[in-house]
Amino acid sequence: MDNRSANQTDVLNRVIRTVILIIVSLLLSILSVSFAVHHMRLQFETEFRNTTDNKLSSICDVVGMTLDGDEIAADPSNAAVKYNDVLALMLADTTTESYTTESYALFLYTEGRLSVLMSHGPEAPESFEVASRDISDWLNIDNNPTTVGTSTTESILVPIADSTGRCVAVFEYKCSFNNLKQMGDNFESKILTSVIITVACGIVVYIIQLLVPKFINAGKRGQRL
Repeated sequence: MDNRSANQTDVLNRVIRTVILIIVSLLLSILSVSFAVHHMRLQFETEFRNTTDNKLSSICDVVGMTLDGDEIAADPSNAAVKYNDVLALMLADTTTESYTTESYALFLYTEGRLSVLMSHGPEAPESFEVASRDISDWLNIDNNPTTVGTSTTESILVPIADSTGRCVAVFEYKCSFNNLKQMGDNFESKILTSVIITVACGIVVYIIQLLVPKFINAGKRGQRL
């Protein structure tokens, strides 16, 4: 009886050690892969956003030189029609797949108030940053562009001045990175799922190779009896 109890205790200890080892291995595998994948994702997103920032700045520089403040102030309606066509050609998206969603709008600025002259893209006019911020956030003496945004958006606000230097309009180019974020989430999810499946398969194979010899030995002992 003592030997049998000792054997049972030894088997139980082995099972406990095996279970603990499996759990620790699973956690370490998931954590290490999760850390590595998340780090690569952040690095890619940072580089992608830096490239996008340079693109937006170049676009807004060209737009700032294209829009005529005197023309907008003299006849806002005709200017809106003209620049709607001009900007549609200048800023046409030729990419087949993009991780960003881009919109732009032109607002008339008169007597401290803004009104929409034209907009393009999925963003509604009231969703642009210039519509929800104080005028002091973007209007400055030199009429320099202002960059604002959040963790998932980036906007460049370009004051448009007439020949006297008075701001008469503001152009905003807004870029949303929700598609990029969604792609990163899907990528991380797929990698972690693959790791979990791989570890689970390894555990199953380990248990099988642990149990099969015992079944074979038990069958041999039965045949001898």
